[in-house]
Amino acid sequence: MKTMLRLNHLWFVDHPWIQNGKNASNVSLGETVRARLKQFSVMNKLKKRALRVIAEHLSVEETSCIKERFQVMDTSNRGKITITELGIGLQKLGIVVPQDDIQILMDAVSS
Repeated sequence: MKTMLRLNHLWFVDHPWIQNGKNASNVSLGETVRARLKQFSVMNKLKKRALRVIAEHLSVEETSCIKERFQVMDTSNRGKITITELGIGLQKLGIVVPQDDIQILMDAVSS
C-alpha cells in the first residue's frame, strides 16, 4: 500500500462508528456466540499455540488426518474426548501410552 493512500489515526477517530459509538444499539449476540467467545477466551496458552502451529504449518491433508483421528476417538460425538476415549483411541491407533501419561496430557490440555 502506498504511504499516501494509507489511512491515518484521524480518519479512524473521526469515523461515524467511533463518533456515534455511544448511540449504538445494544444488540444481543445470542447465547451461542457468547458461549463460544467465553470458551475461546479461557483457552490456555498451550491450546492457542497448538492451534497456531496447526494453522500455520500443517497442510490440509495433515489437518484433515488429525480431525479424522479425533472424531474416531470422540465416540460420544460431543466435540470433546474423555480420558477413557483418549486411551482407547490411542490404543486403536497402535500408540501405547501409560495411563499416568494420558492423565498428564489431559491435565495439561484442560487447565
